[in-house]
Amino acid sequence: MADRATPSQPRVGVVIRTRDRPGFVTRALQTVLDQTYPDWCVALVNDGGDASVLSAAIQTAGLTDAFTPDRLLRLDLPSSVGRSEAFNRGVAALTTELVCCLDDDDTWTTDYLTSLTEFYDRTRAVARDLGGVAALVVAKREDLVIEDGIETLVPMGEEELPQAFRRRDFFLDPVAYVTYRHDLYPVQWMLDRAKVQAAGGFPAAFSVMEDRAFMTRFLQHWRLAILDRPLAHHHRRIRRKDDTAQSVAMNTLDNPSYDWRLYSDLAKVPLTSPEEASDPRLARQGAMVRAAAATIVKEINDETSGLWHKVNGEGREARHRYERLEQRLGIGEPVQAEALAEARCWSVWDETGPTDMGFPLGVGTPFLKRLTLSMDGTPPGILMHGSAWQRRLVVQIPSTGDWCALEVSLEGLAKKGEGLRCEVVLSAPHGYLLETSLSRYTRDRLGRKAQGFTENYVHALPPGRAERIVRDFPASLLDASEKPKLSIALPRMANDFRFVCHDLVVSRL
Repeated sequence: MADRATPSQPRVGVVIRTRDRPGFVTRALQTVLDQTYPDWCVALVNDGGDASVLSAAIQTAGLTDAFTPDRLLRLDLPSSVGRSEAFNRGVAALTTELVCCLDDDDTWTTDYLTSLTEFYDRTRAVARDLGGVAALVVAKREDLVIEDGIETLVPMGEEELPQAFRRRDFFLDPVAYVTYRHDLYPVQWMLDRAKVQAAGGFPAAFSVMEDRAFMTRFLQHWRLAILDRPLAHHHRRIRRKDDTAQSVAMNTLDNPSYDWRLYSDLAKVPLTSPEEASDPRLARQGAMVRAAAATIVKEINDETSGLWHKVNGEGREARHRYERLEQRLGIGEPVQAEALAEARCWSVWDETGPTDMGFPLGVGTPFLKRLTLSMDGTPPGILMHGSAWQRRLVVQIPSTGDWCALEVSLEGLAKKGEGLRCEVVLSAPHGYLLETSLSRYTRDRLGRKAQGFTENYVHALPPGRAERIVRDFPASLLDASEKPKLSIALPRMANDFRFVCHDLVVSRL
C-alpha cells in the first residue's frame, strides 16, 4: 500500500471538467473546499471555454484565495478536446495516488473523501486486486434559471433512481455492470490513478457514455468496492428534455440529442475483438467467454426490461386505484415513513401515546413537543386530534389566511456534522399543493440574527391517496442554522381546511 501523502504531495486528486458553465463549476469547487478530508488537490480542466469568464466566476464566488497554488492545477485548453480527453488530461496532470471524477454540475457530502479513503484502505488490506471504491448516490432535481445573464440554481428535491443505482453489492460485478443491472455515475468513484491510466482512461472517441466504456474495461482487471452510504449527489436539470441542441448551459448525460444506441453498444465488452494479454491464447479464450456471457445476459435483459416496465406500470396504477378505494372506504394501511429504527430520532407518534388525544391549538404555541402552527392572525376554532393506533393526526383550521404553516422543530436532533431526513405522509380527499422548506435563523457579519427560508420545494398532494414526502437537509446547512425547522406551508385562503398527517418522522442521515 502506498504511504500517506504529505501536504506537498496530496493523496487524492479531483478532476473537474468544465466549459462555459460558471454557475456549476463554482459550486463543484466549493464542494471540494467543504471536504473534511484535507489531503487533496484539484485538476480543473477548462475544455476550450472562455478563460476570463471562468476566472471572473471564481473571483465572484470568493474562491480565488481559497485555493493555494498546490491545491488547484488549472488547465485552460485553447480549444475543446471533448469530455473524455479532458478527463484524461486532468488525470495525467496529477501525481496523486487516487483520483476522483467530479463533473462540474455534481456535488458531494462533506465527508465523501474521508469516508472513501478510509474504506479504500480497509478493503485494500483484504483485496489486493482492488482498483478503487465508490459511494451510493442521490439524484437531486434542480432548475437552471437565467435572468439578465445571471444563472441561478433552484433546488427541486430528490428524484427516484433506477434499481441499478440502488443495489447493495459489496463489489461491482462486471457482468451486472455491462448489462445495466448495476450502474454508477463518475461522481461516485475514487480510483487508483495509475490503474486508471493503465486501463487507457476514458476513450477519446466517446462524447457520451465514456464512463461506462472505461469502467467496463477497468473491471476486467480490478475490483471496485462500494460503500453502502449515499455520499454523492448527481444533479439533474428539470428542463433537460427541451435541450435538443446540446447547449452548453443545459448539457447533461441525459441529453436526448446523443445517439444512445451507438455508444451503449460500443461500451460493451467487444465480442469480435477481445483484448490481448501476455498469453494470447488464454487471453482470447477468457475474453470471448466474458464477452459472450455479457452479450447473452444483455439480450435477455433487453427482452425482459420492456415487459417488466409494462407490468410494473400497470401494477403501480392498480395499487393507486386500490389505495384510493381503501381510503374512501376507511380501510387499509396508510403509507408510512421508511426510516430505519436505529436512525430515527423523533416521531410524532412518540408524543401522542397509545390513546387518542385532542385539544384546541393556539398560533405559535408548541404542541406534541416539536410542532407549531404559524399563521397570520389567530382565528378561533383551531383544533387538533391525534390517534396513534389509526396513524392519523388532523389539524382543523377555519381559515388559513394569507400565510399558514405547520412547523417541526429540528433543534437538538442532529449532532454537528450530521444531516437530517424528514418524512411526512399526508392525504387529502381533493388534493392540494403545499411547499416545504427549511426555516432557520442565520447571523450576518455584524452578528445580527434574521429568519429565512431555504431549500424550498413545492409538492402536489394527489386526491384520494396518501403521499410520502421526503426532505433531506445536509449537515453543512444545519450546522450553519439556528433553531432550524421543517416548514410545511399550507394553501392560502383555504376555508375549513384539514391537515391530515399519517406519519411524521425525523431521522439521521
